[in-house]
Amino acid sequence: MRNGQTPRGVVFDLDGTLVDSMDLMPQVYADTIRRLGGPVVTGDDIVAVWNRGPTPVLLSHFLQRSVSKAEVAVFYDNLDAAMVHLQAFDGVREMLEHLICHGYRVGVFTHATRRAATMALQVTRLSLLISAMVCGEDVEHGKPHPEGLRKACGALDVTAQDAAYVGDAPADMTCAVQAGCLAVHAAWDARVALLRGTHLTAQHPSDVPRCVGA
Repeated sequence: MRNGQTPRGVVFDLDGTLVDSMDLMPQVYADTIRRLGGPVVTGDDIVAVWNRGPTPVLLSHFLQRSVSKAEVAVFYDNLDAAMVHLQAFDGVREMLEHLICHGYRVGVFTHATRRAATMALQVTRLSLLISAMVCGEDVEHGKPHPEGLRKACGALDVTAQDAAYVGDAPADMTCAVQAGCLAVHAAWDARVALLRGTHLTAQHPSDVPRCVGA
């Protein structure tokens, strides 16, 4: 709750927030880069540039050249094989259902491509709980720029001041603040410790309703 107002919309980051993918996805990227003749990179190398943009941007960064549609297709071939192991975090489904039952509009803003994000939500059976989604190819500026989050709020038909953004990374919190949203740190699988700030912290998905006043 902020200034006596309860957010009517809650927007979520995807990887590392709703779905347990922060081991799986970097490995898919690393395998794809190596398969395309690029350098050997680690998961940490991938995560360090996670917010640069969607899949073609990340592949180009490590390959140091533009990538073709056929080469992007290699990534999706690898992703298809890996997706069988993807799961939502424990408590995420129940948390989303709670928010929806209490009248909140629920959306996603992620740097993942729409194809990858849609696959993740379908595999984890969360897709029917998400009312709007803004993806990497929908924005000109990546996080922490607030463009994508504001678009997600618009798609949910809520103002930024009446919305919260839940994410696991420092860029997510900065994005929320710059957009004018309530910032909630999803600490249940956070790989990077956050400095003290204006954000709230949810140690488990079940804490999110309390943070947003639901």
